[in-house]
Amino acid sequence: MAILDHFAKSRLVDHLNNEEIQLFIQKFRKGHVKSGEYVFKENDAGDKLYIVQKGTVSLKKIVTGNVEKQLSVAREGFIFGELSFMDGKERSASAFVEEESDLLSLKRSDFDDFIHKNPKTGMKIYSNLLYVVVERLRRTNDAYRDAVRWGLEITGTQKLNFHYLITENVNVRIELITNKIFEGKILQLEKSEAGYEVLLANKLGQLALVPYHNIALVTPAQ
Repeated sequence: MAILDHFAKSRLVDHLNNEEIQLFIQKFRKGHVKSGEYVFKENDAGDKLYIVQKGTVSLKKIVTGNVEKQLSVAREGFIFGELSFMDGKERSASAFVEEESDLLSLKRSDFDDFIHKNPKTGMKIYSNLLYVVVERLRRTNDAYRDAVRWGLEITGTQKLNFHYLITENVNVRIELITNKIFEGKILQLEKSEAGYEVLLANKLGQLALVPYHNIALVTPAQ
């Protein structure tokens, strides 16, 4: 499949005609990454944006220690690495190659050069890029809001603020319907195929994944 076909599947070139796309394609570089390798790691310096031409890349973020949580999966036409590309700061997540991948990369300096020479087309691309960023932020906010809402529901009270418990690293006590007790800090509220689960770390740094349907009560630890 030609590069142009992959670009046509990307939101980055919405509202661009074929001539504009062809000019923009020239700024990209082809790359190949083997399965099991990282395109970049969280906190790395980076000024490149990537589009998946072929393969699968997982975007992951460190939860604690060496534990990573998958944020999203990048497949054909998917854009990633856009935040560091735009603000020049460190990578906010890692990009891990699940399946051998062909990637198209764009350096920020090459993009700036393109905008300088093609301001009208450049502004359309920049608008598309902002749309991608905003759309992903909305999804993140929605997921976090749902997690917090669920956290309040399982306690049966509005007094326990899960947003506060997570962000302030508050120790909690989780009592299961089997009378088993877990104590530690809640790292994540997430939904799996089995339903909602709480990821908890105790004082020794050991992790426990507690299914929601086993929880009888959640209270701040004394």
